[in-house]
Formats: sequence, structure tokens, C-alpha cells
Amino acid sequence: MTSSGGRRVWAGYGAVSAAKAALESHIRQLAMELAPIGITANAIRAGVTDTPALRKIPGSQGIVETAMRLNPSGRLTTPEDIAEILVTLSRPETYWMTGNVIGVDGGEDVVAFFISPATAAGTERPTPA
Repeated sequence: MTSSGGRRVWAGYGAVSAAKAALESHIRQLAMELAPIGITANAIRAGVTDTPALRKIPGSQGIVETAMRLNPSGRLTTPEDIAEILVTLSRPETYWMTGNVIGVDGGEDVVAFFISPATAAGTERPTPA
């Protein structure tokens, strides 16, 4: 499991971003090394998903609000969305897919939303109407 933070930056996500970037690189390496023995390796880049892990990120409420507002599909990613892709990737018909980072986000990643340092710190002030 990876996230847009593997390729993009936003305040408060530095350590996770580094880990996700390393994971994505490792998936590519695994794909090359395991392909000769018929094993595939892919990562899933999930969209913003309301989980206990998300709630531990500083400014997570701002992340949820931004994702809800900007996601072209109009909602957050759900654990069920991810489960469906995991089931699909386990099928023999996907044997030729390897080394990929597969977006499962309803189009969220293509809008490239930005989380400001103030949002990440939970100190962002509402914009006056």
C-alpha cells in the first residue's frame, strides 16, 4: 500500500512520504527479480481512506475535507474499494501485470490537491466569507 505522498509532498507527511517512495522503488526491484519465477509485485496507491492510520496524520480532517471536495468521483476511497482490487490482482489473468503502482482513488491523484503547512499543523484559519 502506498499513497500520493510517495511522489508528492505536503506538510507533516515527510517520514511517511520517504517510506512510500522507498516502497514504490522496492516494488519495481521485486518485479524484476521475481518475474523469472512467475511472481508478480505491484503496489496499490490508495486514495484518502478514512482509517485509524489516517486519523493519526496531523491535519487529517483537512485532508479528508480537501479530498471530498476535489475527488472527481465525489467521495473518499473505502477499504472495500481496495479489497476489490486485491481480489482482482490475485486472479491468474493478471499474471502479466508487475512492477506497477496502481491508483485506486476515483481519480483523486490526477487533481493533485495540496495540503498546506497550516492545515497539516491543524492551525489553518477559516477563510472569511
